[in-house]
Amino acid sequence: MIQVTLIQIDNYGPWTNTLGDDREHKLQTLQADLYSAAQRNFAERDGLVFFNRFDEMLAVTNGIDVEEHRRIRHAIVEQFPVTVSMGIGVGGTPFEAQSMASRLLQREGGAQSENRKGAIAFERTIRLSESYAQVMHIDVNEITEMFTNRVSAYETSLGVMSLYVDLMKGFRDHDALVFFIGGDNFMGLTNGITTKEIESLLLRYQSVNGNMSLKCGIGTARSARKAAELATMNLDLIRRTDRSKLVLASAQP
Repeated sequence: MIQVTLIQIDNYGPWTNTLGDDREHKLQTLQADLYSAAQRNFAERDGLVFFNRFDEMLAVTNGIDVEEHRRIRHAIVEQFPVTVSMGIGVGGTPFEAQSMASRLLQREGGAQSENRKGAIAFERTIRLSESYAQVMHIDVNEITEMFTNRVSAYETSLGVMSLYVDLMKGFRDHDALVFFIGGDNFMGLTNGITTKEIESLLLRYQSVNGNMSLKCGIGTARSARKAAELATMNLDLIRRTDRSKLVLASAQP
């Protein structure tokens, strides 16, 4: 089982309108700081946070119980002029877990509800001994030489984001989640998908995106942070040994 927590700012849209028209720089700063605070607090408990749409985030929270979520919520909101609510979902796949987290939080009131403030919605949480996380870390080969140093920054981003959408759609069909984590890197939650299936999917989307080739490290562990560490360790191994084609390496805890 995997546990995913949806973290969402309460009443964000109406609140932003109280800041006047010269507000965008303030909102961008708040969102960046909020992500930093959430990542720091969940990582201290071996969780891992991914930004979703900036006003909300998804975290893998295996082994983090409701009381710990309350402590994290308190630590976050005391730094900001807004509150956050959380939905905690458990499932056999990452998509199933985040779907449950979304449904549970929606029952507490919509994202712009004036009545929802600091809610934590859940049906159950799972102990670390019950948990499992499989994380893949994908990197685009030679993007600096092929794109960054040859075309404009915007065109490079367009290529990376096009690949991102393809990966999101393809892995969604396997109940997996993929997130852009900066530069030319992506991380995916792929519980239940074999290494061969991952390779097949990456080859498909590599061919769709022309001359972009990929490498991917995979890690499995009880906690998301440890699984991500193993995935990155394997990706670094590939970087040192073979940069010419799609390569996968995997590790167990």
